[in-house]
Order: sequence, then structure tokens, then C-alpha cells
Amino acid sequence: MPRTPDGSCAPREDCCVRLNSDSLHDLLSPVNQIGTISELLRKKYGSALDRDGEALFGFIQTSASRLQNLLAGLQTYMRVAGSPGPCRICDANALMAAAQASIQSAIDQNGATVTYDSLPQVYCDPNQISYALASLIENSIKFRCELKPEIHVSAAAEADAWKFSVRDNGIGIDPRNGERIFGMFKRIHSGTHPGVGAGLAITRQIVEQHGGRIWVESQLGHGATFYFILPQAA
Repeated sequence: MPRTPDGSCAPREDCCVRLNSDSLHDLLSPVNQIGTISELLRKKYGSALDRDGEALFGFIQTSASRLQNLLAGLQTYMRVAGSPGPCRICDANALMAAAQASIQSAIDQNGATVTYDSLPQVYCDPNQISYALASLIENSIKFRCELKPEIHVSAAAEADAWKFSVRDNGIGIDPRNGERIFGMFKRIHSGTHPGVGAGLAITRQIVEQHGGRIWVESQLGHGATFYFILPQAA
């Protein structure tokens, strides 16, 4: 696993990681101003607008809101994947419990059942792997079918690594989109499932920083199973 001299997991060298909080603030500030000013103009001059004017203002506000959400996703990317902490031997059962606790409201609201086998010890950044587990579970809940979500997490030894799996009974994924869903801001259900498309991209960044890989096996209408590899604890 690539590591920095202080023992933390080394981030990949890409443009998202090189951005800093000041740069992001510089991007967010004018976007927020556009949203605020357009709302003030609409309130003051709304009565003078015709149907086309109303539509144009709607486009402006929708675009500003979309950009705000995208920048928020980028902010999460930088905070979680761009700032890895020290790696250490961790009990994956504890990481799983922390992941569940962080998304308990989504679990309760959707009546989801989350189960997991006895999980191994792994060498990792605990905050990052807990986030990755929570992201995968939350993704399974989000893309549920008419049935109540059922998610099961397990791990099996494979050479000198652990192969984790997160299996669900959701709507499934067209195999043609199996790689695309891991792209930053890539969404294949934008009309029916809100979001910015950052969660799986962040999860892949985390797994790859740990020297592993992540992929999905699925068919439309038959649920999905996400797999990711983590090194065994020495």
C-alpha cells in the first residue's frame, strides 16, 4: 500500500486532491451570490416577468443549485479522500458499526435491514474505510426497489488480502454502466434519484489509496454486489 513517511495512506496525484479549502471557497462564493441575487431579483421584479422570463430565472436558480451541490461533493471528496490519516490495524466489525451509526437515519427511514458476518482485522485508515462502508450501504438504500432494502456485508480471505462484499436486493445496475458509476459526478439515474454522483468516486479513491480495487457485479432488476480489496493486517 502506498504510504507517506508519517504512515498515512498516500492520496493519488490528481486535480481534485491538489485543490485546497481556499480554492474551493473561491469557487463557492460567486455561486452562492448568483443564487442569492437571482432570488432577490425574482422577488422584486417577478410580477413584471412573462412566462419566458420566469422560465429563465428558473434555469438560473436550478443551475446555481446544481453547481452548489457539485462543489459540496468536491468538498467531501477533498475532506475524506484527499486528507488520509494514519493507517493502523483495525477491527472491521467496529468500522462497520461506525458506518451504520453514521447513516442510521437513512436505514430507519427506509426500513432497511443491514447484516454482516464476522469481519476481519485490516490495515487501513479507519475513518476512510468506515466512510467507504457507509457510502456503499447508503448507495444500496438509495437504489432500492419496491421491496424493503436488505444489505449484507461479508469478507473472505484472498491471497494476502481481504475481499469485502456489499450485497443488496435493489434495482440493480446495467453491466454497461459498471465502470461509469465510479466516475466523479457521473449519474445514471439523474431523473429519479437525486444526488451529485460523488459517493462511489470517493469510495474508489479510498480503496485505491489503500492499494486495493473496487468493482460491481450486477444485472438490472436483480440487485448488486460491490466488491473491494483491502490488505490483510500483518
